[in-house]
Amino acid sequence: MLTSILQTIIILLFGLFLLLAVARIYFRSKNVNRTEFTQIFKTAEYLNVWIIMLCFITTLLYGCFNHFTLKNSVHAIISLNYSEASQALNSNGTRYNMAEIISDEVVERAIKKGALKDVTVQELRNCLVVYPCVQGGVGDETQYHISTEFAVEYHASKETNHLDSENVIKLITAAYKEYYIEKYTDNFTLDHEKPDFASMEYMDIVAYFDKETMSILNYLYGMAEKNPSFVMENNSTFNSIAGKVYQFKETQINQNLRSLILQNGIVRDKNDYVDRLSYQNKNVDFDRQKNQASYNLCNQAIDMYSEEMTRVVLVPTWDQSGKYYMGRTKVGVDELSVLATNFSNYVASNEKEIMDNNLVIDKISSCAPSEQLYASVDSLIESIYEGIRGFEKEAINAGREYSSHKMNQCIAVSIYGVSLMSELKTLIFFAAFAYVSLMLRRISKQFPKKA
Repeated sequence: MLTSILQTIIILLFGLFLLLAVARIYFRSKNVNRTEFTQIFKTAEYLNVWIIMLCFITTLLYGCFNHFTLKNSVHAIISLNYSEASQALNSNGTRYNMAEIISDEVVERAIKKGALKDVTVQELRNCLVVYPCVQGGVGDETQYHISTEFAVEYHASKETNHLDSENVIKLITAAYKEYYIEKYTDNFTLDHEKPDFASMEYMDIVAYFDKETMSILNYLYGMAEKNPSFVMENNSTFNSIAGKVYQFKETQINQNLRSLILQNGIVRDKNDYVDRLSYQNKNVDFDRQKNQASYNLCNQAIDMYSEEMTRVVLVPTWDQSGKYYMGRTKVGVDELSVLATNFSNYVASNEKEIMDNNLVIDKISSCAPSEQLYASVDSLIESIYEGIRGFEKEAINAGREYSSHKMNQCIAVSIYGVSLMSELKTLIFFAAFAYVSLMLRRISKQFPKKA
């Protein structure tokens, strides 16, 4: 802050010298003719040692102040390289908002990532500015433009002067990437609230575990379809994790837990659960009867068609080039056959569900499990629950690692400080400015005052 003030004072001082010199030359030039005016400039001592030394010293001093001032400022360019960016959208289709780059959540995350000391979120955010690199207008359609590149500038203040500027901008951009991945890219979470297994029927717990593992599998299969060759840092893939989850589902849930419950007829409330399964069977049987009736109707309708109509039916039509030909078309039998097949599958599914329920009812009614068996099942349930949560975390970490890899390609960050060449150009410009100011001040004194 102090260096910036001193730098400004030096510039203003030489600017004042220049203005006074120009003003003195202007007013005193009226006291000389054109020849004398030219002669004064021709005979001026342009290589004056004192002026050159003073320019050198002030330029060196200005350069030091300029270096410390520029060191406290740095900027980065964030480029969005995914297809939705050109429509001002995030990768998930929601509206893009550049203000999120320096939002409180991102700044707070950056402070935690870098363990920045003695600075608050508000103090650091006040030092940040974000704007589109190319801005369009609204005058007419030719001025419309959606920027996919955004500049983030950091200018240190007295509260943040102790921080490394380049490190701050790196932390901000890295924190924004993490924030973007978590909020707008593929994410997967199960219900984090643990169910009260003590109030659930054991077969309902099995159904719950089936649902949870299928959710994980569907997510992993979907990610594997997007990029089947992606390999994580631990050398696993989406398909390999899905294979472990599927094996866990088949062995631990279906073979161990389900079999243990069925073979020993383990139930919390026998009468209540038997009544529930019996009621389900009645509803399913009603659906079975409807599907069976629909299946029979389809077959009856098919029988009503004559044999000649079920053969190939050709109708005149034309192709894309406009030439006519005889094309095969579908008849009602085709549609009815598909419907009959579907209804037949529905009937088979209904009958299987009724048989499964009857099997559970028979096992529950004929078995009297011991307290030790109940304890074993409860222990197995807790073990399976923890296993599912472990697979969930592994799936989430895999998805985030893939999203991070993808976003490294879709969100590019370029950080720019001030180059040495840029500082040298500034010093040369200032040295020339200082020399001209001092030289004109010396020359202006050679013009005579009004006689």
